[in-house]
Amino acid sequence: MNTESAGLPARIEIATDDRRESDRVSGPFDAWRLSVLETPVRIYDISLGGCFVNAMHEQVPGVVFTLKIQMPGEGWLELKAETIYRRPGFGFAVRFVDMTDELTRRLERALDTLRDGGPH
Repeated sequence: MNTESAGLPARIEIATDDRRESDRVSGPFDAWRLSVLETPVRIYDISLGGCFVNAMHEQVPGVVFTLKIQMPGEGWLELKAETIYRRPGFGFAVRFVDMTDELTRRLERALDTLRDGGPH
């Protein structure tokens, strides 16, 4: 997938926002929305607290589901996510919920690798 033509950044960037508790790392990252049907999705940015999912399907706030995200150095992470808002035509934002200490450590290691210029 050509990330520039899809409106996604071609390189990794760290973005911060005063409303957020964690620094974000821009993707894209491959992921799956696990439910009755497994649906492929793209993650635009991710932090320890959550991520933005690029998706054309509607997602109402408050829905809890599992995201399976491929992260460098850590492989596939299965994270429980709750939709917090949507941007019609773009996707939706989620916060990670019920994170175990092990999942938090794995996600943090992957994000640190990306921030340090590691593989994407």
